[in-house]
Amino acid sequence: MLLQCRLAGDVKIKTVPSVDAAWEKLRSRKFDLLLWDATGDAAAGIDIQQMLETLSVKTAGVKTIVFTEGEDYERSGPCGENILFQKYPISDQALLSLIIESLPCDSCDRHSRAAPHEPDVSTEFEGIVGICLSMRAVIRRVLDVAEVDIPVLITGETGTGKDLIAAAIHKRSQRRNKPFIAVNTGAMAPELIASEIFGHEKGAYTGAQESRPGIFEQADGGTVFLDEIATMDEKTQVSLLRVLEEKMFRRVGGLKNISTDVRIIAATNEDLEKNVADRRFRDDLFYRLNVFPIAVPPLRERPGAVTVLTDHFVAKFAAVYNKEVKRVLPDSYRLLRHYSWPGNVRELKNVIQTAVLMAEGTELTPDLIPTRIREVSVRGNHRGDLTCAFSAGVTLDAVEKELIRVTLAAANGNKKQAASTLGISRRALYNKIMRHRLS
Repeated sequence: MLLQCRLAGDVKIKTVPSVDAAWEKLRSRKFDLLLWDATGDAAAGIDIQQMLETLSVKTAGVKTIVFTEGEDYERSGPCGENILFQKYPISDQALLSLIIESLPCDSCDRHSRAAPHEPDVSTEFEGIVGICLSMRAVIRRVLDVAEVDIPVLITGETGTGKDLIAAAIHKRSQRRNKPFIAVNTGAMAPELIASEIFGHEKGAYTGAQESRPGIFEQADGGTVFLDEIATMDEKTQVSLLRVLEEKMFRRVGGLKNISTDVRIIAATNEDLEKNVADRRFRDDLFYRLNVFPIAVPPLRERPGAVTVLTDHFVAKFAAVYNKEVKRVLPDSYRLLRHYSWPGNVRELKNVIQTAVLMAEGTELTPDLIPTRIREVSVRGNHRGDLTCAFSAGVTLDAVEKELIRVTLAAANGNKKQAASTLGISRRALYNKIMRHRLS
């Protein structure tokens, strides 16, 4: 494997199938780091010592990491100070750390210091774990918009961490010392959304026995995060539009205007532009919310994130449950990486939580991983191929949960489409999602 660090801080990777192919690549361009798995070559009868001596000459100045199965080539002859030896096998996290430490990215560091908007993130940022190259653009946008007091619309599949992105924007903004209040409008009955957001006066509706302030009053000076914004009815959308335009609102059943100073961050897992075209969402509200869009990629599009997140969750839940789990077996990593994770980070977190809780030793073994993940093959690891596998002894409740999960995945998170496929109402689907904790 040949790695080349570019000015943007990204790493360009080239893999080659043989030593001869590696020489060809090395003749045509300069690389910053060389990774050589010598275990297979040794078995094939290649003279490793001679290769090392050639490397020390041909790659002078380029750091090289040679993976061996324990042979002490370092002591058998001169190999050059830039050639390092690493015993194989090695965990993914240890490999990632080794690469980060070995890449001579001085130019990248200088560029990062000169660019104030380039975030200094490797694997974590404001509580968001698993930062990889595909997420760096998201973090840059968070930093760009944090200090600018404008509405933000975060889009992404269920479980991708849109709430964490919203919280990160608040933490980096000038409103950081004021309240941050999040509300999931999709988890509420439509007739109660307006009351929750704007508050209500006594007697405004049956059961309103006293006046109650809404989140816009509670969050004055801070940030309001409205998740699943697409579930709002049209009347509430009109009221929200007024808050965005005039910075004021009325409680449900109220007669006087109330001023508010809040920043609004909205999120959705639906295609709002399509909803606007279908007249299910107001176009004027969409344009006011979509001032600064941020799209969060799904977990399957975050190379390396599954491994980093797995290690993070293992350590976290081992501490929570007082378990001795310290290592994830390579086969367990492989199974987790081959799965498409339709539930994204939230699904991975739940899987690891259960696995750690069930573990009896110091290792997270493949048998601790759910059957649905173990049975997924690399060829069938596509959204359209998702199926449910049930066996005798499984409860109806578990069957329903799995069926809803897979149907939502096949519908790209579109709850209306999923409800139609399942033959139930959208409200019934929301209730089942809440009961099974799938949101």
